[in-house]
Amino acid sequence: MRFRIDVEQILPISSLSIEIELADHRLHCIVGRNGTGKTTLAKAILNLALADIFIRTSSEGAIGASSLIRYCIGDDEYLFTYDDATRAISTRTPIPAHIKTLIAVELPAPHGQRFTFFRALSEADRDIRRAVVLGQYVRPDELIEFLSKIYGDRRFDNLVQIEFSRGVCCCTVQDDRRYVREDYFSSGEYFLINLFRMISSGRPLVFIDEIDTSLDATAQARLAAQLRLLCTRHQSTVIFTSHSLALMQTLEPGELLYLERTPTGGSLTPMSFNAVKSILFGFKGWDRYILTEDEELKLFLEHVIRRYCPSAFFSYRIVKIGGGHQVTDLMRRNRQDQFFGPKEHVVSVLDGDQNRKDLPQDTYCIPIPNVEQALWESYREPGFEHAFQNGELLKAKALYKEFVRSGRLSSEEIFHLLCLRHDAALSQFAQTLTGFLCRPSSLDASAD
Repeated sequence: MRFRIDVEQILPISSLSIEIELADHRLHCIVGRNGTGKTTLAKAILNLALADIFIRTSSEGAIGASSLIRYCIGDDEYLFTYDDATRAISTRTPIPAHIKTLIAVELPAPHGQRFTFFRALSEADRDIRRAVVLGQYVRPDELIEFLSKIYGDRRFDNLVQIEFSRGVCCCTVQDDRRYVREDYFSSGEYFLINLFRMISSGRPLVFIDEIDTSLDATAQARLAAQLRLLCTRHQSTVIFTSHSLALMQTLEPGELLYLERTPTGGSLTPMSFNAVKSILFGFKGWDRYILTEDEELKLFLEHVIRRYCPSAFFSYRIVKIGGGHQVTDLMRRNRQDQFFGPKEHVVSVLDGDQNRKDLPQDTYCIPIPNVEQALWESYREPGFEHAFQNGELLKAKALYKEFVRSGRLSSEEIFHLLCLRHDAALSQFAQTLTGFLCRPSSLDASAD
């Protein structure tokens, strides 16, 4: 099912659209500087179910006569516009109950549902105590495993779940019937329990604002993997905002979106981790590394990428190492120590004369012996248009150097010539580089 929301003139957003295919059951992390509209977007989504959310949680000046929110859900459309009488965003079209239950949104303090639930738990303490004494509870196995994987220990093995009139409550129960209610857990533990409930409730769309606020760094780093499992298991799509590098670094290509304000509106753009890290925090680095043998191959690969992979998404650096053995040895050591980055972010490319059946994993060869030899072979073809006197007497490396030294052909011109002569093979080879440097298709987000 397609879910689209268009937000117009709700401060600080002037114009923003986001479209999600709910059947994909994916994660999407929205990052950006303070004041770009992340929380406003969360409220706009929640507005579909709670039409007074802006009145309760925003200043009066946030909305005005030109404010509107448009929702497209499957083939249905619902339009909310400004009502001057109530000074609120409202619609004349009744929202069916089954549409309202499609989404769940958790706002940050003090408006999040987990904060308003505190009072309900306190008022139900007598019922909860009775259930503990009588053993009227169940063991929430899936929740326990979720928490244990995130925190890396078994502190929740004695967790139980109790039903009461206004919902459910989790407690840790000791042998002597003493217990601790979930609202007395740490703020991060309490948040994760509520997050699990939202996703496991079966809502197709869950939006969490400031997901990392109360979580320690270790929990942040382990969270995304567990959320993916929950999304698949409970058929939910989860969108969240974050400022955590520890969390962002664990996201897969296409899951990270950068929100920024522009003079004409706003933009929500898919970005790589290192691009976001550089923009938000000023840290420099590359998403992908290509290890290769020498300067000529490095320059040739840069030309091939520009020619055949113009839509490269990830930032990358080609690093010349030396001989083929040195390149593959450095790859091996990176798999162990990850000084360049995770092993899946690093590949090696060697000259074609290094090609053999037992090449190490993630090592590829260009489809020509090497740049110099390919030029030498082309030179000896009948009618070669750039021949010069006694050039045929030179060996491959000397011929290449003479072309560049004399100015007859630059390196770029030689690369262009070789690409023309070996276009089919290089085009096929470049598909490997495209798969390495380009992201998969993801959430469609745009702004005007």
